[in-house]
Amino acid sequence: MSVSTAKSLILKAQDNIDIAQKSLNDEAQHDVVGYNLAQACELYLKAMMTLRDMEFPDGDDSHDLDFLMTTLEEEGFAEISSHADVIELTQYNNPSAHVRKDERLDLDEYLGYVNDLKKLVGEQLKLF
Repeated sequence: MSVSTAKSLILKAQDNIDIAQKSLNDEAQHDVVGYNLAQACELYLKAMMTLRDMEFPDGDDSHDLDFLMTTLEEEGFAEISSHADVIELTQYNNPSAHVRKDERLDLDEYLGYVNDLKKLVGEQLKLF
């Protein structure tokens, strides 16, 4: 277990949240905001994996929020399932993602879900 690695991932995730918040109300930056929120989730999930000495998956699975969350659930971390809403951000988790207007998420709402995940990660970090 590397608490310092987990903390580094958490700090990077906060950077992504900060970037997303700056452009949250700029419709032209919708995909960039979604990408940064998705990246924050990915980093939070990987921080929790790091705290549990779990290896990250390879390939596309390493960026799939559903896969990361399911992997944590399978390792006995049931609390993560209550944060499943963030899985929907996977469609943005590519720097060249372009989500059609009719498929866009309300990213203000999803910022709240990301912050809820952040709280869970903070609680978990205190246990280590």
